[in-house]
Amino acid sequence: MLLFNRLKLYRLFLFCLIGIVSVSCKSYYTTLTIETPKPAKSELPADIQSITLMNRSITQQFENYQEDSLQLYFYRQGFQLSKVVLDMTATDTTIQALAALLFESGRYDVVVPVQRNMKRDLSYEFTPDTLSSLLVSGICQKYNTDALLVLEKFSTKVMTDFSAEKYNDPTTGLSHSYYASMDLKYNAFFRIYKPGRKPVEIELTDTIYWESADYTQVRLFSKLPSVKQALTNAGIKIALDVDGKISPSWTSEKRGYFLFDPKNDIGQQLINENKTDEAVAFWKEKSKSTSKKIRGRAEYNLALASELEGDIDGAIEWGLKSFYTYYQYQTEVYLKKLQALKQSRLTK
Repeated sequence: MLLFNRLKLYRLFLFCLIGIVSVSCKSYYTTLTIETPKPAKSELPADIQSITLMNRSITQQFENYQEDSLQLYFYRQGFQLSKVVLDMTATDTTIQALAALLFESGRYDVVVPVQRNMKRDLSYEFTPDTLSSLLVSGICQKYNTDALLVLEKFSTKVMTDFSAEKYNDPTTGLSHSYYASMDLKYNAFFRIYKPGRKPVEIELTDTIYWESADYTQVRLFSKLPSVKQALTNAGIKIALDVDGKISPSWTSEKRGYFLFDPKNDIGQQLINENKTDEAVAFWKEKSKSTSKKIRGRAEYNLALASELEGDIDGAIEWGLKSFYTYYQYQTEVYLKKLQALKQSRLTK
């Protein structure tokens, strides 16, 4: 069983920390850049945090095509062919790529069982009935996940074309030019099962297109992917499409924090070195100050540190402490941002 260990649900990345200070040497307020999540287009319920991925699309009509033999088949047809090609590698690539994308989004824990292909007797073009609630519950319990994502149907149709033209070259005489294209139409249907609920359904249909032109056939076809590669690309494209629907995207945002020494601030040095824990310890010590201004600014910085760790509730708590200790406009603005993040339900 391939188990993708949990990333923190709300994952923030510090980057480009050194050199992003945009204020003068006398300022006590500076900025850094973080990445924050943007809600998914078709966001799943907040109680779905972990997903098992399985495949119910493979029928007896599927084959594990060898790249060379499949390409040779199309060449022998003059590369002028329209054919449904059901490749086991392509459909499994969809599952594997989708698992990696969901995991990398930071939104989900993902489990891909070794025995992930479910029995199917229907022909590839038919959509199977929904799985029973009992079976779904059993799978979710077995792999300790909240939901089950199943690739229910998968098909790819490859359409190729080839043409050659003769022309008179003033230098070499009679010559040839060649043109080839490949269209790959895919269809995929997914269900996301949550025990006790109606499944969420996602259907995707699209076409990927390649073309090439050259004066030799060798160079012509070197510019095109092989048919096998095109099928694999379709599996990856499907995974990207599904991930784009149910996973958050990430956008860069600025965050500010206070300095206690505008020329040589210890907290800033630690943040620039990505030593957040040590910066937290420094700010906690400052939060014990008898000066309300120093204490309030330290509490503000601790709110930021909590956000960087994905703890939005903790960030709000520290932000409120700062607000009531020593009012600053930056604190009020930051608290509004934190409340908006909490309402987005992208964090725990």
